[in-house]
Amino acid sequence: MKPRVQVKVSDLTRYLMCPRLVYFGAKEHHEGMAKGKERGFIESILLKELAFNLHKFYGERKEEDSEPEPESESETKTEEERAKRIIEDIVDGVERIYKEELKGVEKDYFEEVKEDFIRNLSMSTNMENDEWLEKVRTENELFELENAYGYEREHAMFSEKLSMSGSVDKLIRTEEEVIPCMIKTGKCPEYSVWKSDRVQLAAYAMLIEEELGFETTVKRGFVEYIRNAEFRETQIRRRDRALALQILKRVKRIKGGVFPDKGGNAPCDKCVFAERCETRKTLLSTLFGK
Repeated sequence: MKPRVQVKVSDLTRYLMCPRLVYFGAKEHHEGMAKGKERGFIESILLKELAFNLHKFYGERKEEDSEPEPESESETKTEEERAKRIIEDIVDGVERIYKEELKGVEKDYFEEVKEDFIRNLSMSTNMENDEWLEKVRTENELFELENAYGYEREHAMFSEKLSMSGSVDKLIRTEEEVIPCMIKTGKCPEYSVWKSDRVQLAAYAMLIEEELGFETTVKRGFVEYIRNAEFRETQIRRRDRALALQILKRVKRIKGGVFPDKGGNAPCDKCVFAERCETRKTLLSTLFGK
């Protein structure tokens, strides 16, 4: 009996970037950092860990709000130093938490990137450009939910029926609903959330529903665009679920050996498989006389 193809939720988002990322990823199992992109990879990890610890900034703001008197210059300076200490404390454990992902990174280089990250982020607390920190510490529904119910970090799921697995960044459980939340370190859309993020949330929703039972329906989720401190709620609609299932079927075929066309907006200049992709294309052209 032929084994069933196993798909990760992340394969669906890779497909939307370029179907060939799924093909070469399945063949070569490439994970981690692309050559020459180490700094961006490390910064993304640092940003993600900040997103897991935003409550530290939020709790600080709630304490400030209870003080009726305006802050003096010295109090503002103390606040800047406190914010920097929080950032330093959060990123301090990253090397241990992400040990596998950072394998091969020189310690001195990691420390250099980390120090630059702390310096650049902390600058937003002592200059006019303090929008990031202010947005982080502004009340919103996601923070209220996390404060009231907490969240489970990196909740892993698997569906035998769908042959799909995934690990959602945050899972919030209230008395009435279960809410998946994703952390994204890339750029933020002008409004709403990216199409790929809607598909990813829909896939997580189906995994959650299968895990918890037929009576559970996941109606909404959140995407945290942490680089811009934007926290977007989005409804999980029928069309998102339908598209996720459609892409799931295509990914299974690709992982089964079908070589797909390149995506219309494929990030070829940043792709770790660019050379192999061109070699494969040339080979096929020779075989079929094109």
